[in-house]
Amino acid sequence: MYHILLILLLLFWTTTAYGQVNLSDMSPASTDSLHKCKIRYFSPGTGGKNRVWDFSKKLGSKGSSQVKFMKDSNGVVSVFKPSRILYYRTSLDTLFLIGSESQLEKREYVQEKISKKFPLEYGDSLSRHFRCKGMYCGDHPFREEGITTVRVDAEGSLVLAENDTVRNVRRVHTIDSYSICMDLDSAALDTAKLTQVIDERYEWYLPESQYPILEDFTSTTYCDMEAIGTTKHAYCNLPENQETYYITPGDENETDEQDNSFDKEPQSPDIIHYKIDIQGKTIYMTYGLDEDATITTIVANHRGMLFLSRQWTQEAGQDYSVQIDCNSLRPGVYIFYINVNGKIYSEKVKI
Repeated sequence: MYHILLILLLLFWTTTAYGQVNLSDMSPASTDSLHKCKIRYFSPGTGGKNRVWDFSKKLGSKGSSQVKFMKDSNGVVSVFKPSRILYYRTSLDTLFLIGSESQLEKREYVQEKISKKFPLEYGDSLSRHFRCKGMYCGDHPFREEGITTVRVDAEGSLVLAENDTVRNVRRVHTIDSYSICMDLDSAALDTAKLTQVIDERYEWYLPESQYPILEDFTSTTYCDMEAIGTTKHAYCNLPENQETYYITPGDENETDEQDNSFDKEPQSPDIIHYKIDIQGKTIYMTYGLDEDATITTIVANHRGMLFLSRQWTQEAGQDYSVQIDCNSLRPGVYIFYINVNGKIYSEKVKI
């Protein structure tokens, strides 16, 4: 009986609570909200069709917050998070980020940043440049410029608590590769004065929803193309009245991997052992794996512009090799980014 009740609640949640969060269909002056629970960071796993993601034992949470949505008479959707407000423009099928603000900074996208295109269909992908101007602490101008690449890279079923299953789920993989310039004069374009950032986000969407049920986020920051550190976060977004069915409070003394922000000695072990060799304009990586892994590689320049990205899944073993053809790139120094089950490695390579 308890299991049947959970299924009914899940169906109600999917068709009503999530159906309400429809950014493009919201009428002016309307509001909505979702509950965002911070959960332990997890490896997103491989893409592809007919995947099964088992989160029945992963949804312990140490905290939660409310996210509110509001649409004004000009069609701008404001998303209110605890520490930031995001502003979006909606078209018939696409969501664009046009600005954001917090207590410390304010951004205005002079070249809009694409967020999502609906409906989400497996295999769809798009890429678009973005550029924003901002102000930090009221008197420090900065500029961000880069590329967003969005791909619906997987579809399948989500298994939640009590083995409740949601089908026809789409997973969206988003890569933001960009540079940050804290000065607007021409001298600031020098490589050593730029900060580079590579963000990877995985989001799992229920059918007919425009807000993800699960989010998995990794952000790596570079100074002069040398990695400074990585932050990791994961969230489950639920209607508040459903939280007790799918979220369990975490142990306050439990170490949480996503709290290791900019930790130079990550707690997770190295499961990859690799060597990089540059021959001409080709990057050769030989490697071994202690465990099965999903590997993402990215090649980006000092401006944070993503040029090449690749993802594959490999079983545990030794003597593997991969070649990254960079003949389409100009000679120069690049960031070679490697993500192995959520753990980030970076090399500075000259091509």
